[in-house]
Amino acid sequence: MSNAMMQSKPQHVLQDPIFIIFILFVAMVSILYVFAKSLLILLFITALLFILLDPLVMKVSRFISHGMAVFGVLIAFFGMLTMLMSLIFSTVLPDLARFIVELPAFVTHFDSSVLLSALPPEFMEYGNQVLHDSVVFGVNMVKESIVPLIRTFSGVAEMIAVPFLTFYLLKDGRKIADAIATFFPAAQVERFSPFLRDVSSVLGGYIRGQMMISLFSGIVVFVGMSIFGLPYAHILAIVSALSEFVPVIGTVVATVPGTLVALSYSPVLACKVLLYYVVLLKINHNIIYPKIVGQAIKVHPLFIMVTVLLFGHLFGVTGMLFAVPTVAIGRVWLLHLWGRGNECTNRTH
Repeated sequence: MSNAMMQSKPQHVLQDPIFIIFILFVAMVSILYVFAKSLLILLFITALLFILLDPLVMKVSRFISHGMAVFGVLIAFFGMLTMLMSLIFSTVLPDLARFIVELPAFVTHFDSSVLLSALPPEFMEYGNQVLHDSVVFGVNMVKESIVPLIRTFSGVAEMIAVPFLTFYLLKDGRKIADAIATFFPAAQVERFSPFLRDVSSVLGGYIRGQMMISLFSGIVVFVGMSIFGLPYAHILAIVSALSEFVPVIGTVVATVPGTLVALSYSPVLACKVLLYYVVLLKINHNIIYPKIVGQAIKVHPLFIMVTVLLFGHLFGVTGMLFAVPTVAIGRVWLLHLWGRGNECTNRTH
């Protein structure tokens, strides 16, 4: 009897519409990643904008027609985004390019003998080599993290499609979903709809939380680097803000440029800057992150860190950006697959 139950359970899971559709979705994403990565990123950005803006559209729709609400929200959002992008292209991006070029020059001004003077003579050469390798590693990590950002901004032509896709998704997304649902049995639609709602809720909480943490980190780093008197304080702030979208790993990498710049002035200043970053890291990941993002995705930070490292190894910087949303969706999928969908939003971490 027990053997029959053990055999029936996998068969039931394999026939579950949540399992089937999710596997098809993963297969489609894999194909797009291999053959049309830019299209995959474009669709991913569109989906995130839909999840972010749809609650606002629904609130505005209470006072005006749904179509006008979509149009008004998108005009306001992309209007502010256009002004921000104009500021970035006119001021920040040129400074960012100069910062990448000058970063190695900051390191050449550092006198390593100050740190190595306390070592025995036989360890001096080894210490110099370790410092040199550490600096090279740090510079390479910063370049590998920032250069893809510049390349992304260069693909503006492809990004023009995002507002139009987002508009039609916000305006007719539910109608399209209802039309697709007519091709499936009512029982399967009833089983799958809560899954989609929970995915949207979890990703929405993740996006809003990450934006708040990024804004907080950017402001704190800008204020701190300005107080320390370091050049490129605004660039260091932007690097820290963007790095928050790659949990744990990105934040650690973001400490490298500021510390290297400070190191070109004095080891004491570098220690102060590094300590400042460490305090910020502790505040973010011990207080802010668990309260905001942790409550949304309900995944242990250790598992997030392992996933970020794995995705970074397999797919590079792009994989790191996709790691946390993928883990969050995977968790929702597993809970619904095993009939525990109520834990997606009700369980506390």
